[in-house]
Amino acid sequence: MPAVLPALGLPVFGALADELFGGGLGWLYPTCAVLGAAMAALVATRRGWWWIVTGAPVVTFTVACVVDYLAHGDSYQGAGLATQGLQLIAAQFWPMVAAVGAVLLAVAFRNHRARRSQHG
Repeated sequence: MPAVLPALGLPVFGALADELFGGGLGWLYPTCAVLGAAMAALVATRRGWWWIVTGAPVVTFTVACVVDYLAHGDSYQGAGLATQGLQLIAAQFWPMVAAVGAVLLAVAFRNHRARRSQHG
C-alpha cells in the first residue's frame, strides 16, 4: 500500500465525516489525521520517512482548511476571513503536533523491530 493513501485518505475522510455528520471539525478529524500519519509511517520506506514527518502537519492543516472553507465559505468573507482563519490555525495546532508525534513513534517502533530482527 502506498503511504500516500493513509496520509491523505484518512484525514480527508475524517474531515468530510465531521462536517457532514457533526456540523464542523470535531474529534473524528484529528483522530483520523493522527492515525493516517502513523499508518503512512508504518508502510513507508526508510527514504519516505522524512517526507511523512515533515508533511504530516502540512496535510493536517491543509485538509482542515479546505474542508472548513468548502463547508463554511460564507463565514470567510470580509472581516470574517481573519477571524475564521486564526480560529482554524489555533484549532489545528494540537492535531498537527499529535500527527508529528505519531509519525515519530511509528518510525521508532519500526526501527526497534528492525534492530530486534537483526539481533535475534
